[in-house]
Amino acid sequence: MWLLLAQGVNFAQKCKSLMSERSITLSESLPELLRGTRAVEVLERSLTRNRLGHGILLHGDSFDSLEIIVRAIAAHLLNTKRDPFEHADCFTLRPSGKARLIKVGKTEDSNTMRKLVIDIAKSANQGGRKVGIVIEADRMNAASANAFLKTLEEPPAGTTLFLLTTRPYDLLDTIRSRCLNFRIPATIETIQHPDWASWVVAYREWLGCLLQGPNKKTIPHIVMGAYGLNARFQSILKAMTSEAWKIQKEALPDHVTADEKDAMEVGLSKGYRKQLFGEIEKATAGFAREVEALNKGELPTSALYRATEALERSAGLMEINFNQAAALELFFLSSLRIWSLAR
Repeated sequence: MWLLLAQGVNFAQKCKSLMSERSITLSESLPELLRGTRAVEVLERSLTRNRLGHGILLHGDSFDSLEIIVRAIAAHLLNTKRDPFEHADCFTLRPSGKARLIKVGKTEDSNTMRKLVIDIAKSANQGGRKVGIVIEADRMNAASANAFLKTLEEPPAGTTLFLLTTRPYDLLDTIRSRCLNFRIPATIETIQHPDWASWVVAYREWLGCLLQGPNKKTIPHIVMGAYGLNARFQSILKAMTSEAWKIQKEALPDHVTADEKDAMEVGLSKGYRKQLFGEIEKATAGFAREVEALNKGELPTSALYRATEALERSAGLMEINFNQAAALELFFLSSLRIWSLAR
């Protein structure tokens, strides 16, 4: 993930170097991990034929990947050799504040939906196309979503609007239906933190202890093991976010406000957290398959289903700002009950 993010930060320099030599394709301007996906193939073909459409919804499990792709497309549309986010006819909108909302705001306010709508309604500063990008579009409140919908229904000439989200079904149906939808696969990324593999091993060993059945001797070990896994998880997530934020912050333009930076850092952490939770789900399924192999083909389907449901419930609590450590602790306590009864 960090490698992918670093490649995205260096996008402008790479793009400028290549474009100075010849006209490049969308795929050539992307990191190798993002090339060859079905979404990129369709987008590239649409760009070549000049039939991209005015509303594009890019969704997937990683904002890093979504931003890298939208930068590449915007660079082609604006015919620029530099970072398109710094182009005079590229207008971006992100969540702001601790609540991380995209507000409708006032016309004179920066980073609001009204400001974006006004900017893209004006004539292009450099006489070409205009690009509007709503990052974390699912964070629009009702007023900003309705304001955006009006613009999406009657877009200004020569304007392409992009929405980036990891939660496409949180958008209004009327917004989704007016956009071309492209999903960016989650398989393009792996966890790069050096301690994550050992965390997964410890987690699966802990599940094994649960399956054997707690007793007076093992209960203290099981309980302390859960707290240890939780603490290590929080440490890994914090380190991943901190390292990635250092890279991303250096690439931000000067006009980004403190509120926007706070929201971006929180969003980055949430993206990594979602990725780690996905890995926990994979590790749980892998453990269940091991149990199946040891028990002559009897997969503990009910336990796996309930454990996955518990993980999703904890993830949902975090989405409504429930304490992160407490939500994960709830998952471990649920797992204790589920796997202890699965023998």
